[in-house]
Formats: sequence, structure tokens, C-alpha cells
Amino acid sequence: MKTWKYAFPVLLLTLLSGCLSVYSNTRLVEVKANTEKTAQPPYQSVVVGLLVDHEVRPLLEHAIVERLRARGIDARAALDVYGHKGIEGKSRDYLAQRMRDEGFDSAVAIHLLDKNVEDVHVGGEASSQAPVTAGLTMQPETFGPDFFITETLYVTRTDFWDVTQQAIVWQGTTVTANQRGLEAGAEKFANTIANGLVEAGLFDDQ
Repeated sequence: MKTWKYAFPVLLLTLLSGCLSVYSNTRLVEVKANTEKTAQPPYQSVVVGLLVDHEVRPLLEHAIVERLRARGIDARAALDVYGHKGIEGKSRDYLAQRMRDEGFDSAVAIHLLDKNVEDVHVGGEASSQAPVTAGLTMQPETFGPDFFITETLYVTRTDFWDVTQQAIVWQGTTVTANQRGLEAGAEKFANTIANGLVEAGLFDDQ
């Protein structure tokens, strides 16, 4: 069951690894509206949580919060509200009550579905250029005739949770390609998530 569940995003990860560029190293590749129940926008206050125990968590949570606030949306990072233990393992009833107590009517939960590290062989003439997925500079760098690039590919799922209905009402799957890890691509990742939520009509236009 797990293999089939992740088959689509993993296939997209493979196909897009050669398409993601330094100009857009995160793509929203699949969206499911009204996932468990029908969304009831506009939502007013959202808490953003990254469901992974890693040092990248505060960086990404705060990056997404900043992008949402820049669009006039009342957003806070789950780390700031609930601490490092977060909400993992808690019942939906408990979570809904905690979020209502804090004034939230919605929540964003981000799950890492897959991480794949690939050594990409680049060959050719002396002065061959690195592919556009090789880094985050605006211009490709020039290398020797034979070299390897380590590319890290991530698949994440974003769940948008309606607190009142205690249900996921929107899901988005993203694929990120980044030679230097997800931390280096935090800005692009955060922009993609924030844009997806706004374009889904979950908040008032700002």
C-alpha cells in the first residue's frame, strides 16, 4: 500500500529532476482540493508546522510564515506555539481544542514523503557547463570534461487542516531539487507553499 501511495510523487520526482532549474527549484506537482471535507474559506488565522524532527524545521516554518504574513495572512510557526514536541501523536479532538484555544481556525502540516540523493555524472568537452539543476547561482558554472554533481531531491506533502471540521480540506505535493539541501532552497520552498495556499482560495485576496 505504501509503495502505491508514493508511486505518483516519486515518479514525478524522477521525471522532474532534469526539469527543475535554478530559477524555480521547487514545483507544486499535485493538488487535491476538498480532500476529506469541503473547504470553507476564507480562513483567518493559520499555524504552520513541519512534521519532522530536524534542525531545518524552524527555518522552513518561519520562512513559510513570513511569506504568508507578506500576503496579509495571520500566520504563526507551530514551533513558537507548541514547542519542539509539537503535535505528533495527539488526537484530532485534542489538536482542534488546542488550536481553538490559541485562536487558529486552520493549520498547515508539511510531511517529508521521500528524499533521494543522486550522483549525476556530467561528461563532455573541456569547458562543458553544469546543468541548470546543479546549483542556485544565476549563471551555470564551467567545469572540466568529467565531473559528478550530487543532487538531492525531496518530495513533500502539505496538508491544510480546517480546525472546525477537524478535516484536511486541501493537499499539495511538491518536488524540490537542490544540490545543497532543502535549507539552501528554503525561500523557494516557502514561496511555493504560500502561493499554492493563496491560489487555492483558502484566504481572502490581499
